[in-house]
Amino acid sequence: MRIGINARRLAGQRLGIGRYTEYLLKYWNQMLMPSETVTLYLREALAENELQLSSAFKTRVLHPRLTGALWENLLLPPRAGELDVLFCPSYTAPLMYKGRYVVANHSTNEVEKGTHDWTYNWTYRPYYRLAALRAEVVIVPCRTVKEDIQKHYGVPEDRIEIVMEGVDDTFQPITDENILRATREKYLGEDVPYVLFVGKHSARRNVPLLLRAFAAAKKREKLPHKLLLMGPNIHGYPLDQMASDLGIADSLVRTNPIFTDHRDIIPVYSAADLYAFPSAYEGYSLTVCEAMACGLPVVAANRAAVAEIAGGYGFLIDEITVEALSDAIGKVLTDRELWADLRAKSLVRASQLRWKTTAQQTLDILCKAA
Repeated sequence: MRIGINARRLAGQRLGIGRYTEYLLKYWNQMLMPSETVTLYLREALAENELQLSSAFKTRVLHPRLTGALWENLLLPPRAGELDVLFCPSYTAPLMYKGRYVVANHSTNEVEKGTHDWTYNWTYRPYYRLAALRAEVVIVPCRTVKEDIQKHYGVPEDRIEIVMEGVDDTFQPITDENILRATREKYLGEDVPYVLFVGKHSARRNVPLLLRAFAAAKKREKLPHKLLLMGPNIHGYPLDQMASDLGIADSLVRTNPIFTDHRDIIPVYSAADLYAFPSAYEGYSLTVCEAMACGLPVVAANRAAVAEIAGGYGFLIDEITVEALSDAIGKVLTDRELWADLRAKSLVRASQLRWKTTAQQTLDILCKAA
């Protein structure tokens, strides 16, 4: 069985798809049968032994180093003709590829108004739709995305497989107070409790609303907490000015660190008191899973994949308003019994969502497709 994977997202800092691909490979390394091989097709070489993969894996760097779409459509198809099945982990597949392939689609967030500008429907959306329609199987992370792909892309139900994504086994709560205190001092400048958000500050994630809700809860409940926003402010929201206008300029901390190893974020989750994620639509959320695996209570919107991940385990709000989010933040942080209950539930849920299961189900689908 010759499996190939479009592994170009392994280059650079591994966010989202890069992390998804890396964890699949880590667990496939322990799962492959003697007759199975995996070829990684790359735009640039990886550091030697970076992934510590067995001899069942080989890499092929395809030159010249074109942009992602050109590289995928001009260089990948002729090289991948030797395969039994090609795995495309990032929404798209080579338009001219004649072999069997499986594509992973992690979100159809364009169905939520305001998530993308008008150009998206004339560029990415038809590319994603065509890749899904031509695939042997479309892998999706949750029921919400499956239903959206059926409805908006027209892919038959029997060619869509749900494989929920998980958390690496290294994500566990850190209880060493010295590490937790050092983490708070590193990111906040002092040893104070904090509420955490991790991810791009995209429109659908309602970061300005989170800031207003946190300010209201902090003033009403006299909370000692700061708000740590970790991730790129891609829309350039004037968050510092907003914090100043809200009277919490000294309680907002923004950072976008580059972790050489994604496990370096574990202390950041573990040292927080609450994970707040008021997203209107997510095809999935690895950060919610990771936060729960580190024992962090979650406050989130009761929408899409987050509802499937955290429903019954987190504190979910039905309406994404300043008032609802503020009340939820204040209640969880002031009711220690509720906080402890949510922490326990987070750990239970995270134990059900592990990468070993994700990787095995994905591998089974590829073998069947081939």
